[in-house]
Amino acid sequence: MKENDWIVLDGIVNKVLGWWMYLVVLDGWMEVRAKPKWKLIRSRIKIVMGDKVQVELNEIDPTKWYIIYRL
Repeated sequence: MKENDWIVLDGIVNKVLGWWMYLVVLDGWMEVRAKPKWKLIRSRIKIVMGDKVQVELNEIDPTKWYIIYRL
């Protein structure tokens, strides 16, 4: 799968679940569990409730998502 083939959506962090997991609401109708990519953790970018984020679908497990960007 190429990088430009991944599904990328915008969402809002609804709840911080702990252990680097977040509950993100996508377009106001779908809730997914997401964790930040290593780039965000390494850069020490904090994600709090109410943040607007960009998430992408995990290609191995479609029930999990990755936060790739904090808007």
